[in-house]
Amino acid sequence: MEIEPIIIPIEETKIEVQPKQQPQQQQQDVDDDVESDDYDQIFQSAEFGRWRKNSPYLYNMLFYELLECPSPTVQWLDYHTVKGDPKCDYYRLLIGTQGGRTPTDSRNELTEHGGYEMGVRGSMHPYVPMYHAGDVNKARAMPQNTFKIASFSSTNDIFLFDYSKHPSKLNPDGICRPQAILRGHTDEGFALSWHPMQQGLLLSGAQDGKMCLWNLEKMPNSSAATAITTTTVTNGIECNTIIDPVEVFNSERKLVDAVHWHPSHPSVFGAAAGSGTLLITDLRASSGTAALVESLFPSTSSSSKCLQFRVKVHTADCNCLAFHPVNEYAILTGSDDASIALWDMRNLSKEIRRYEQAHRDGVLQVAWSPISPSIFASSSADQHVFVWDLNSNDGVIFDHKGHDSRIPDISWHPTRPIIASVAEDSSFQIWEANAVENVINSI
Repeated sequence: MEIEPIIIPIEETKIEVQPKQQPQQQQQDVDDDVESDDYDQIFQSAEFGRWRKNSPYLYNMLFYELLECPSPTVQWLDYHTVKGDPKCDYYRLLIGTQGGRTPTDSRNELTEHGGYEMGVRGSMHPYVPMYHAGDVNKARAMPQNTFKIASFSSTNDIFLFDYSKHPSKLNPDGICRPQAILRGHTDEGFALSWHPMQQGLLLSGAQDGKMCLWNLEKMPNSSAATAITTTTVTNGIECNTIIDPVEVFNSERKLVDAVHWHPSHPSVFGAAAGSGTLLITDLRASSGTAALVESLFPSTSSSSKCLQFRVKVHTADCNCLAFHPVNEYAILTGSDDASIALWDMRNLSKEIRRYEQAHRDGVLQVAWSPISPSIFASSSADQHVFVWDLNSNDGVIFDHKGHDSRIPDISWHPTRPIIASVAEDSSFQIWEANAVENVINSI
C-alpha cells in the first residue's frame, strides 16, 4: 500500500498482497517487530503496551508513522490507482502539521514504517508537500475537485491550495504560496466543510463564534475577490488573491467547533458550538446566499418549512457532528461531556440514544462509515477510537488503543473498512480491524 500525503501533504500508500505466511513464521515476524519497534521507546504507558502486545491478533492491517509534528487533521481522498505492479494499489490522503515548525520534504524519511501487515505490505511517502503559514488546524479537500484544499490556519486565515499547481519538491525559500486567502474570522478555527453538491461552496466556523460562507467557484473574478496588483511576501505568505465571505452567520455562542453540510438537503448545514449547542441552519432563510444553492432544490421545495434550530444537546461544549449519509433525519453529536448522542432532526427535544459509558474524556470527532449505514466511529481526548454499531446492544464493537494522546481527527476510507487516525503524540495510523470487517460483511 502506497500513501501519498499532502504536508500540508498528500500521502500515497501502496498496498501489496503477499503470499500468506505459515503461522509459525508469521508469529516470529510479529515478535521481531515488537522487539525492534521504536514505538516501544516513545510510548510507554501500560495500556499502550497491552495494545501493542495484542495488536497482531486484532487487525487485518495496521500501519503507523511518527510525524515530525502532530497533525490535527486527516482525510482520505477519493483516489485509487494501480501503477506498474498489478498487485500494488495506490491511495492518497491529506494531513497537516502543527508545532511551529514548517514541514520539510521527508520523502526518504517516511519510507520506513511500522505495523503488522497480515499478508499486506506497504509504504508511505509525501506526494506534494507544501509550506503552510501557522499551524494547520483543519484541512479538507473539495469533493468535486480534490486538487483544491482548504486549510484553517492558527493565524485566523483560511488558505486555498491547488496542489496540481505545486511542485513535488518544496521550494527552499520556505514561503507559503496558497492560491487564495480567505479572510473573515477574527479568531482561529477548526471547522471546515465543502458543499457535497455545489462545487466551490465552503463553510467555516471558528472560536469567534461565527460561521462564514465562501463561494470559490468563480474565484478570482468574483466580486467578492480583491486582486492584488503586485505579488508581495508578507509574514512568509505570497498570494495575489484575498477573498471575503459572501455571508457571515453569528452562532450567538462563544465558539463553533465543527460545521457539516447536509448530504442530501443542499440548503441545510449544522454546527457544533459552545455550551453544548447544536445549530441547524437553512440558507433559504438567509438574505443573500439562497441563489448559490437554488439550482439544487427540487421543484417542490420552495414551500418547504425553513429549518432554524438552536438546541442544547450536551452539558458541555459540543465538539463535533455528523449527518447520516443515507438517513436524512439522523445526526450524531459529540461533546466535552464525554458522550455521543444520536438525534432525529424532526424532534430534537429528546435524543434517540445517548452513549455515555465508553469514552472517559471529551469526544473530538464522530464519523459515519461510508459503506455500512449502521456503523460509525468516534475519537476522543481519552486516547481511544471506538467503532460503534447501532444494531449492537453494547454499541462498541471495537476499541482502537494505538495512540498515547488526544485523537483530534479520524477518517474512513471511501470504499474499504479502513480508518486513518492522528493524535497529538505525532502518531499517524492506518488500520483495518478484524471485528469491524466481520460486522460489515455480515450486514
